[in-house]
Amino acid sequence: MKALSILSKALPLTVALAFASSTQAATITYGGVTANDGSGLTSTYIDPLTGGAADYFIESFDQATNYSGFTPSTDYTVAGFEQECSVNSANNGPVGVAVTADPSEVGIRKGSVSNVAAAPRNDTTCYGYLTNNGSGVATTVFDYTALLNYYTTLYSADTLLGITYLGFYWGSIDTYNDFEFYSDGNLVTSITGSQLVTGTLSGNQSSPSSNVYVNIDFSIAEQFDTLVIKTSGVAGEFDNIVVGLSTREISVPAPTGLALFAFGLIALGLRSRLKK
Repeated sequence: MKALSILSKALPLTVALAFASSTQAATITYGGVTANDGSGLTSTYIDPLTGGAADYFIESFDQATNYSGFTPSTDYTVAGFEQECSVNSANNGPVGVAVTADPSEVGIRKGSVSNVAAAPRNDTTCYGYLTNNGSGVATTVFDYTALLNYYTTLYSADTLLGITYLGFYWGSIDTYNDFEFYSDGNLVTSITGSQLVTGTLSGNQSSPSSNVYVNIDFSIAEQFDTLVIKTSGVAGEFDNIVVGLSTREISVPAPTGLALFAFGLIALGLRSRLKK
């Protein structure tokens, strides 16, 4: 993959959200660049076709941009799109992202269907959507544990590895889409749709102000391995989901802390796998 030479565009809005600890916060910005595969917007860090910066990985939902070493899954693909749309690889990585959901609440497709899903603005490729089918709360889990475990082996024993960046193209954004972030099965933090939707952002299907690329930067203390998206409406539409890994050298733990250190590197919870 070629590294992108695109500089980050000026982002129109920055929001700092404080969580359980007043000293921890995530920085949220809106803005991205035009994707080279016709999927609307992507992160400034990586493109579905040309790749990008090291330690950034993308889920594009398109078999055309699938990593050749990973077999895509069509478990959630809408009938008629099996040759084009799938959960593919984490891009340029040896393992894919594991997605778990109720197939009746998740779909991968092209195009828009009234009262079902609307393709993000200018997105002519495959995208994913989550719907509660009119009642209750629908949930999708994106588990990056296997990816993190693999890359942990590539660094020294004094390196902690997690995800400190999440980006996604959010179509016709709504307040009823919420996001939870887990590390080793423990909830790190959560962000509600109401916190993300600010200013002129709304659920319009065609307006550029409500079809935006969202960037969330986390501190080292808030790094995560699993993303959970929930929706209590119809529907939440996403494409070009990008994660960025953190790599930082740490001091070798004292003997009394070795057990906790080891525990922190083992993914215990939400070990999801693609549905067979």
